[in-house]
Amino acid sequence: MKRIVTLMLAAMLVLGSVAGASAADIKVKGQWDFSFEWLDNPDFQGEDNDGPNEDTFGAKQRLRTQIDIIASENLRGVVFFEMGDTVWGRNDGALGADGKSVEVKRSYIDWTVPNTDLMVRMGIQGLALPGAVAGSPVLDDDVAALTLSYKFSDMVGLTAFWARPYDSYSGEPAGSHNNNAFDELDLFGLIVPVTLDGAKITPWGMYGVLGKDVVRGEGNGASWNQAAYGLRPANYSGTQTFGDDSTAWWGGAAFELTMFSPLSFKLDAMYGSVDGDEIGSIDMDRAGWLVIGAIDYKMDMMTPGIFAWYASGDDDDENNGSERMPYVVPDFGPTSFGFDKVGAPIATDSLASVSGTGMWGVGVQLANISFVENLKHTLRVVYMEGTNDKDMADHASVRPVDSNGAAWNGLYLTEKDSLWEVNFDHFYKIYENLDLIVEMGYIKADLDEDTWHDQDFDDAWKLGFNLKYSF
Repeated sequence: MKRIVTLMLAAMLVLGSVAGASAADIKVKGQWDFSFEWLDNPDFQGEDNDGPNEDTFGAKQRLRTQIDIIASENLRGVVFFEMGDTVWGRNDGALGADGKSVEVKRSYIDWTVPNTDLMVRMGIQGLALPGAVAGSPVLDDDVAALTLSYKFSDMVGLTAFWARPYDSYSGEPAGSHNNNAFDELDLFGLIVPVTLDGAKITPWGMYGVLGKDVVRGEGNGASWNQAAYGLRPANYSGTQTFGDDSTAWWGGAAFELTMFSPLSFKLDAMYGSVDGDEIGSIDMDRAGWLVIGAIDYKMDMMTPGIFAWYASGDDDDENNGSERMPYVVPDFGPTSFGFDKVGAPIATDSLASVSGTGMWGVGVQLANISFVENLKHTLRVVYMEGTNDKDMADHASVRPVDSNGAAWNGLYLTEKDSLWEVNFDHFYKIYENLDLIVEMGYIKADLDEDTWHDQDFDDAWKLGFNLKYSF
């Protein structure tokens, strides 16, 4: 009997050691967001001008949960779930509805190549090109990718990536779901951060291969509409996405200067080009540039600042391609209503632009105004104008506000059009993990009636309350 008990104890110890060797630490973090907004004229057309979006109040929520499965300091897996955005009273948010809007936002593993300092990340991950001032006007989103990172020293690093945003079923009979050799969009990039004493410089470059049969596919409608609009000329509306043998490339650098603290300076400069051949009579080439800079002075109770940007715009020739900088899926913007980067997590924004291309602007702000503990305010005033030639408004596929514009990319502004935007935003930390964000936004759209053939446009307003619980 003792022998049997001894054997059983030995077996348990062996099994326990195996289980211990394969065990992993589990860490969970995430964020609940609740948004309550009053909006007026988010498409710049009110009820008197047949505006379709006159439902002034809306409520919605979203839950994001990230689970880290950590085997060791050299190996971990990450899965990131998203539930929402769930609009109260609609679909999964309607009475009696069981929420089914669960998405896998990210799913990847991180591992270190043995006996080296080379880090590998593979899977669906967040991938962003550098943006020191207001995010990236070119690429910042979740995408299937392979990323390699290496740190040469405390000052110099290197990140290389291959990303595949799209692999469409195209060019085959409906329902066959067969692949062909021209239905992928691939991106290859290099990022080289250089950190100095009081300064950081990050040059970067990206090359893209654009298959002529890449099309909108199952589940990628929103991102595809944005990417297609950002890579093609504005006056093209055909069914084929790109010309034969289409390629693209971007190059730029982000600069941050803090050695003169409390004064800081940031700058982003970049150029992009799509070589798209021709489809019919339309040249599918697109190339342009963008520069944005900001200066801030940090004080005890506020941080005054000024920022400005300029981006190239289309000329008056509809058949010679586009002179705006191309983009894939950006996350860019210096304001909380007209753009996307700053502000509450699920608030309405991007009314002016998602990328800042085809326009210029200058703004002043008083950020992080604080007279009471845990309460901060930001006041921001911005003026913007288009850089596209006014004659582009005469072409049938170009509209200031339409399904390819306001819904995904903002406004198409000519040199005769301008916007004023005012933000008055507030941040209050209720508890350590609970924040209240209140956003007040106004955009006055002065779009030239002669240019747009007597179309009328209205001002946009927003009052939003966002409650954010982080865990």
